[in-house]
Amino acid sequence: MARAIPIVRLPSVQPPLIIGGGPAGAAAAIRVAEAGRPVTLTERHAEPADKVCGDFLSAEAMEAVQALGVELAALRPALIRTIRLVQGYRTAEASLPFAAIGLSRRALDEALLSQAVARGATMLRGHTVQGLQREGSGFVADVRGVGEIAAASVFLATGKHDLRGMRRTARVRNPIGLKMYFDLAPSAKMELSGRIDLILLRGGYAGLQLIEHGQAVLCLMISADQFNAAGRSWDLLLDAISQECPHLGVMMARASPRRDRPLAIAGMPYGYVHRVPGLPGLFRLGDQACVIPSFTGDGVAIALHSGVMAADAWLNGESASVYQARLARLVAWQMRRALLVQGCLQGPHLSAMAVPVARSFPGLLRAAAVSTRFRGARV
Repeated sequence: MARAIPIVRLPSVQPPLIIGGGPAGAAAAIRVAEAGRPVTLTERHAEPADKVCGDFLSAEAMEAVQALGVELAALRPALIRTIRLVQGYRTAEASLPFAAIGLSRRALDEALLSQAVARGATMLRGHTVQGLQREGSGFVADVRGVGEIAAASVFLATGKHDLRGMRRTARVRNPIGLKMYFDLAPSAKMELSGRIDLILLRGGYAGLQLIEHGQAVLCLMISADQFNAAGRSWDLLLDAISQECPHLGVMMARASPRRDRPLAIAGMPYGYVHRVPGLPGLFRLGDQACVIPSFTGDGVAIALHSGVMAADAWLNGESASVYQARLARLVAWQMRRALLVQGCLQGPHLSAMAVPVARSFPGLLRAAAVSTRFRGARV
């Protein structure tokens, strides 16, 4: 007879169970632990790991990280002062209207998780939550290698990956996201220093920037058709977009990849905002609550603020539905503007005009950057 997997019952005054150790989950854990309350966080990666999104930190993200007790300067991020819009050979550049840095999710997530543990959070590391189901007035999480954990409240912070039993009601779209880290040639590294390149492509766009230790990261958001046309090969795809955008080809000349293969994700529901009433006690954080288009570089800021907002709501005895509605209101206008700008950047006719217009009116680039920022409450 197979041995039954035990259910791990938390104390009568049950701490929240946080599923996911990215910026949203870690921020929530820090906030709850700082209030002197017990909290348990699960993180599926046993060791520091690269993530497919989130190496650009805007001013509001930086402020939130610092407020959570993480000293960003100690992580040696790359400073980013200007944005350069690129299409083919053409470029247009403008100074960013806010401070920004390049910092890998590997470094950021580890710093936040370390802070959560230092504040008193319990972390179950290297254990994947395989499913979550309702049981009575609470929840039971199926945790690989641990068993079942019962909790009255759950903070769902699994990022772009849905959890069995708690999927989002989001329309899946067909873009594919790819990310690769590189060591650039010295001349390209110098050229990119202080800048982020937003590169317009047929069927998508790319972002190129520096992060800590002088490494470069190239993120692509392309259509499934474009990826299929390249034989679903990273090398062939990189060759194809370098031919389409000679500027990128110059920047990537003699670059050495730092990974065997790129990080990848598909089916991202850009524009999704969780608005429907959810289960009592289930707080959706980060990309489980809303998915902002990648070009804005504001996903980490939203994740951090959502984690803090959820923790504060729980600590104050507010319901998950009240928190969720508040977050949805805060991101609504930002999401609409981001989707509008994304449509302009990806439309074949409007995108062809983007660089000449931005060169003539650089204030438009700054305005677009400001209009797609998260404007929530201060952490």
